[in-house]
Order: sequence, then C-alpha cells, then structure tokens
Amino acid sequence: MYPEVIIHNSVSLDHAVRGFEVDLGLHYGALLAFEPGAVLAGSTTAKTGIELFMEINETETEADRHRPAVLPDDPRPVSVIVDSRGVLKDLLHFYRNMEHTKDVIVLVSEATPEDYLDYLREREYPFIRCGTDRVDLKGAIRELGERFGITRVVSDSGPDLNDVLIREGIADTISLIVHPVIVGEGEKKLFGRAGGRTALELRKAVPMEQGTVHLVYAKK
Repeated sequence: MYPEVIIHNSVSLDHAVRGFEVDLGLHYGALLAFEPGAVLAGSTTAKTGIELFMEINETETEADRHRPAVLPDDPRPVSVIVDSRGVLKDLLHFYRNMEHTKDVIVLVSEATPEDYLDYLREREYPFIRCGTDRVDLKGAIRELGERFGITRVVSDSGPDLNDVLIREGIADTISLIVHPVIVGEGEKKLFGRAGGRTALELRKAVPMEQGTVHLVYAKK
C-alpha cells in the first residue's frame, strides 16, 4: 500500500515560507495531529534547522554512531531526509538525538558519493537508494511503505521538495498554517514551481491564535 503523503507548511498570505515569525507551537501541533509515521524533509531544510536551533559544534559521541532500538509501540515518527548529495555528512547525529524522532532514514540516489554511503553504513543509518541522478521520490516513498510499514508521510520542508511532491502527483493533501502577513518580494514562495493546474477540495478551515488560519486541502 502506497503511503498517504501530506504537505505541511507555515506560510504568509503570499505563500512565503520565510521572512516572518513562524509560530512553532502551532506548526508542530498541527503536524503531529496527523499522527505521521514519517516526517519528510530535504537536506537543505534539515541543515538549516540544525544551524538555527542547535549547537552546530556539538561533536558526535560513540553512542551516536549506533542505531537506537526502535520499539514497535513507539508512537513517534521517523525522520526521513532526502540527501542525495551527502549534505548532512557528520551532522545526522543531531537528528538521531531529537526527542520527537525515533529513527532516521536517509533517501539517496545512484549519484550519491560513496563516502557518504560509507558514513551511513558505519553509523547504522537505514537508507533507501532510489533514482539515478536525484532521488526518485515516488519510488522511495513506496519503499518506505514496503520496507518500514509507514502508512502516512508528512512533508515538513521547503518549496523545492514540496513543489516536486505536487508536480509529480505524489502529495494527497496540503496543510497550511497561514499567517496574517504579506512578506513581499525577495523570499521564495511555496508552489512557485509546482507545475500545471492542480484542483483541490477544502477539507478544513480553522481559525487559530494570533490571526492564523489552518487550511487543509485534498486532491479531487
């Protein structure tokens, strides 16, 4: 069974994902309410999160080099990171230590540097190799379901990855926390390169704190 795929973003009224203050409590509260089996992010978003919210110079420990035991009744999602270029080499231990993540799975391609694959193997990170030059997202997500039993994936990433999920017809649902601000020019906008027209149905529109609104749309 192919996993359900949900795009989740906090955006301005003009669909910028940066240039305004995101309410992280609202953002992650809504994300976790979907009860995802996996949270998907691109390597750029993942690295930016480490640089913004963590002590980047914190070194890897011996314990960080080993995959933690994954209990079948652990309700936390796994963190799935698209990283065909090895951007997160020597940084994945930050994700392994996150309290809201029970495991880390990396999506790579045939073009991924061999030294990065060695890094993943030596530290017992499960990885899915799918695609030639870039990760074949549709195939990789299918394998997440087949190998790891994941039935719902929520993408918590930037425009580049999420636009691919729309353009390739992978995403089933779009969840947006809309903030009452217009960022204007200079910031990358969500769905700017999502391809052709995609018809959606409104499933939810809930006013939230500080003038934000949670909108959920599904493909027709």
